[in-house]
Order: sequence, then C-alpha cells, then structure tokens
Amino acid sequence: MFKRILLMILSLVLTMSLCACGLNQLFPGNHPSTGTDELIGDATSYRDFIAVMKEIKERGDKTAQLGLPVNSEYYYSFAGASVSALRYAVEYILWLKGEGDTRASFMADSRYTGWETIAEINYASPYPSYFEGLLLEVQGKYEECLEPYAWASVMPMFPEEGIDFYYLKKMDVASLYELRDELRDLEDTIYGAYTPVLTGAEWDRGLFDAEFLVARSYDCVQSGDYGAALRYAKNALKADPFNVTVWHSAAMCAMYALDLELMGEYVDEGLAIFPQDETLRMIRQSMIDAVSEMEAGQ
Repeated sequence: MFKRILLMILSLVLTMSLCACGLNQLFPGNHPSTGTDELIGDATSYRDFIAVMKEIKERGDKTAQLGLPVNSEYYYSFAGASVSALRYAVEYILWLKGEGDTRASFMADSRYTGWETIAEINYASPYPSYFEGLLLEVQGKYEECLEPYAWASVMPMFPEEGIDFYYLKKMDVASLYELRDELRDLEDTIYGAYTPVLTGAEWDRGLFDAEFLVARSYDCVQSGDYGAALRYAKNALKADPFNVTVWHSAAMCAMYALDLELMGEYVDEGLAIFPQDETLRMIRQSMIDAVSEMEAGQ
C-alpha cells in the first residue's frame, strides 16, 4: 500500500506540474535564491569568530524550538563545521610546535578530525577549506595552499572583507591551549544539540553550492539513482534553506526515494517558510488527494 500511495502521488504531481509549468521547472539547474541570511560577521578575530558561531548555534536552538528541524540543522551544522575547523587548526599548530607525540594521538580526544570529515558536517562552511589552506601556508607549502584558499574565497559564506588567522602560528603554546579548550567547550554545546550524520564520502569541494546540488539531484533522478538524488537534496538544504527551489527538489527526491514521511516533512517545513509557494502547496494537496483516494478505494 505504501508504494501504491507514492505512485499515486507521483502521478498526481506529474499531471498537475505538467499542466502548470512542466516537470523540468521542478528541478531547475539555476534559480535565484528567494532570500539570504547573513551570518558571516567579522571573523578575523577569533573572539569575533566565536561570538558569531555562538549566535548561529542560538539560531539553531530557536528554529528547533519552532519545530523546524531542517533549518535548525542548517545553523547547527554550519556552526559545528566552522568551529571544528578552527579547533582542528589550533591543535595542528600546537602539534607543529612540538606538542604531543603523533598528530593522531594528540587529537584523539577531539570530536572530529581531518578536513574531509569536518567539511562533511556542512559543505557550505568555508572554514574547513580556509583553515586547510592556512595550515599548508604556515608549513611553507605555498603552492599547495592556493587551491583550498581559492575554494574558500568563492563560497557565499566567506566574509566579504576577507579573513587572516595567520597570527595563530605566532601565539604562544599556553594561549593556544586556552583557545583549543574554549573551542572544544563550544563544540560540546553544538554537538550536544545536533549529531552530524557522516558517510565518509570523498570531499567534492563544489558541494557548497545549492544550485549545483539541485542540478546534481535532478541528474540522479534522471538516471534512476534516487538515493543519491536525495543525498544531494539534503546537502542543498544544509547549503541554503532560504531558496524555495531547494525545498521543491528535496520533496520530490524524497518521493522518488519512496520516503513518504520525509517528503511530508519537507513540504510542511518548506511551507512554514514559503507559505504562498504554489509548487509546495500543489505537492501537499497531491499527497492529501492520494491518501483520500486510497482510503475511498478500500
């Protein structure tokens, strides 16, 4: 019965969308964002950086209280990836200064280590790429540092005025330990409220862009790889939940992946942000109609 309901929803959605706008508009390759959420702040000072990340974490708390789990994940995951990136950089510099034995053993008590792991918490955060470039630069690897620096600089959440944390290399060991411990405490508050789901996937640096992710999800739907389509759609929501097209994509990918419950959650939360959006309202109505038809036919 579950699959029959999904098939009926698909049939209704396709029929309605073809009449209204065409299937391709449900998965556009490019679509302007309908809103922005400025979170960058002045992050050159680590004090300012910490203050901004605390504010972002608090936004996650507020949206969680409002029953908006996707939005709260956006805030929590962005703060988490950013704070973990700085903490990992500080620990790495401490190790370069001679602290600890092996790097792995020195960081064994930390929650997340490795740039790929930290980046997967939220690919939209520019800080894993930035601090990776910084660590290469402080080691004198000037050619290698250019690529991660360049990727960080083109990401939407990278501060327009730029940032410069090179001074971390010149900080004394005691101050670095104090900063590391403060960052660990902040990680505890973030990850106490939110636990990232990590796959260990290889880091594709282009995954910060919501439009790119929506386009990839559409390609996966076209090829019949619905699980991959949904993964791209979920990352798109973490990159920009203020773009209504991202919600269209997520709801449709959940449907193709046969996850009716998740589809309903995406539609409901999307409508909480975009209450007048015709596509989301159409999808919700199609779900209601499909269930009604199934109940009537029993």
